[in-house]
Amino acid sequence: MNSLTQSTYLSQRFFEARNSPSTAPLVLWLNGGPGCSSSTGLLFELGPCNIANQGRNTTFNPYSWNTHANVIFLDQPVNVGYSYADDGTTVSTSPVAGKDVYAFLEMFLHRFPNYAKAPFHIAAESYGGTYAPNIASIIFKQNKELVTTRNPNLIRINLASVMLANGLTDPYIQAGSVPDYVCDGPYPVYPPDHPQCASLRTKVSTCQRLIKTCYNTNSRFVCLSATVYCNTQIMGPLMRKTVCFIINSCIHANL
Repeated sequence: MNSLTQSTYLSQRFFEARNSPSTAPLVLWLNGGPGCSSSTGLLFELGPCNIANQGRNTTFNPYSWNTHANVIFLDQPVNVGYSYADDGTTVSTSPVAGKDVYAFLEMFLHRFPNYAKAPFHIAAESYGGTYAPNIASIIFKQNKELVTTRNPNLIRINLASVMLANGLTDPYIQAGSVPDYVCDGPYPVYPPDHPQCASLRTKVSTCQRLIKTCYNTNSRFVCLSATVYCNTQIMGPLMRKTVCFIINSCIHANL
């Protein structure tokens, strides 16, 4: 399986593990969006360096994931970040994007076979909660096919885990659970009898109805309407709260 065209270029930055790279796991990092470059994770989250001095310098990041893992930061799908296609190729669904990532991984492991047997982990955040399971599913299916159908052009990818941070996996369920969490959860933003709780709950049915219609029609127009409504009516009021307000322990941190 190789869905990448000859004129498609997926941009990646690879950092070898600082400790024992020959035995360290291989990690693919993906930011979400959809449309976010993994440069965000590289430069501001888990990469080997932190941006300093208002972008004029970098500093060593002692907490970088490549301390103990070989890490790939990949811009995908095509046209995200520094990835592009000369022939105008575009990708509009996560399953198709997953096929491109699988093709990229095969090429990477052929070029660097010393990482082929390392445990492989897919780590992603936000909309990566949709990307990563699709990629993992394709890897799983291809590995299964390789058991019965030998293909010398393909390498079995040693998939070990999928790690999601704040992953968007099913908006219908996740958007519907927001009032329960922020009003009755372990870190309530509002007391259960707060007017905002009642307001949020009245908007869940409309949000879920729009999302379900999006799922059934796969229409960009309908899905955009669902996104706008759910984000503004359910997530919007919460986004106006500070992190310190939501995480009660911060109240005592003098921030």
